Amino acid sequence: MTSLERPLPLSIVVSALILISGLGFAMGLTNALKAGKSNTAASTAPLAEVSGVPVKDAAPAPLYEPPPPEKPKVKAVEVKTAEIEAPVAVIEAPPAPSEAAPPSTTAPPAQQPPPRSIEDLY
Repeated sequence: MTSLERPLPLSIVVSALILISGLGFAMGLTNALKAGKSNTAASTAPLAEVSGVPVKDAAPAPLYEPPPPEKPKVKAVEVKTAEIEAPVAVIEAPPAPSEAAPPSTTAPPAQQPPPRSIEDLY
């Protein structure tokens, strides 16, 4: 029979994972606490050399790069032309009536009542 037909019980799989993770933690802890290695000693190499960048090229990167300056806009050239004076138009007022107009005796037409249905419109 293959392992696919007969899998391991869940309790064995979980206990194996816990055992492996516990052993990995213990090995990492013992390697970190080994005598002979000083964890408190600071590196004396410049940070640029530690990162692999030569010291002469090491410079802090700017956080903000300003946009490039705008080019000055070219102003349009004004061409002066000789202005020709056009004759001024004279507007004449209508002659004033010599007599006052008599009031009109005709009454304004009576307004029709608003339509009450659509058929009244046609």
